[in-house]
Amino acid sequence: MSAEHSIRELLEKGEFVWAPCVYDCLSARCAELVGHNAVLVSSCELEYAMNGIPAGMYNWEEYIYAAERICNSTKLPVIIDGENGGGTPMQVYRNVKRLAEVGAMAISIEDTNSGAFATGYTYASGYGYMDAERWAANVQAAVEATKGTDCMIIARTDCKGGGAPQTGAIAKFGGMGLEEAIRRAEMGYQVGAEITMIQNICHANCEDECREISRRLSKPGRYLFYPDVHATDGKPDATLEQMQEWGFHLVSNHVAMKGAARGMLEFFRENFKNKNTVYSENHEIDPSGEFDIGHEFHLFKFEDYIALDKKYRAYEEELRAKNSK
Repeated sequence: MSAEHSIRELLEKGEFVWAPCVYDCLSARCAELVGHNAVLVSSCELEYAMNGIPAGMYNWEEYIYAAERICNSTKLPVIIDGENGGGTPMQVYRNVKRLAEVGAMAISIEDTNSGAFATGYTYASGYGYMDAERWAANVQAAVEATKGTDCMIIARTDCKGGGAPQTGAIAKFGGMGLEEAIRRAEMGYQVGAEITMIQNICHANCEDECREISRRLSKPGRYLFYPDVHATDGKPDATLEQMQEWGFHLVSNHVAMKGAARGMLEFFRENFKNKNTVYSENHEIDPSGEFDIGHEFHLFKFEDYIALDKKYRAYEEELRAKNSK
């Protein structure tokens, strides 16, 4: 399965891109079913699924392996959280090229020195940010690695610091401020990135920062990504309409892992308490009946694959009969 539209196609026709974070084929399929127009593979959520904690313990082979399967499980264009891409221009070039080849429609490259990929330390370790020149060279390498493909590069800078309380340790980093973040974002555009993301603007009362970013960076052919929209005191920090008014074109948010964990805890808890499976078996996946989903987990339709299997087996039997004469 391949994406019906690229991120570029959506942006060029003026469609606002809302790409919730996913971490496997099923979460991507759920986002597709409810109507999202894109998804974003979260490196953090994926490593939680693989290792239980984002501790810099998985590598690019594992990530590309997962990305390929997610890209091929949904009709939606897939954005990849590429973290720092590997840290050096040639590592970035190789990893981004491979991600584009497996179907990624956009990849973010950031300026952090810590994260999920084989670094041996987490976001909370506070290893800070790479210098702007190294990051710009990494972004340039990523842009060149995607030439001839539909994949776009997102120049992401985390150096501002601050942000929403929901981000925990990340928000406590000693950042460099908005001015440096805007300077770096401009550097990203200058080396060929078509999208920029300034992290840690996702907090309550963010309008002034967002408008300043848009005023300084917006030009024809450039796109702005609002990161990880949150809610404070029961109200969204920014609505989709506000983001568009401020000049932003894309947004992401975390929901898949929390939603999955809540559902699993509920079903496990009730079955364990009741010492049977009546509770889980009596609850449909989609009680509303809005989606064509069966009693079991049938988010993917197997009929086409069954038909193909029958076709090939019939041909096998035909050859067997012919060759036995």
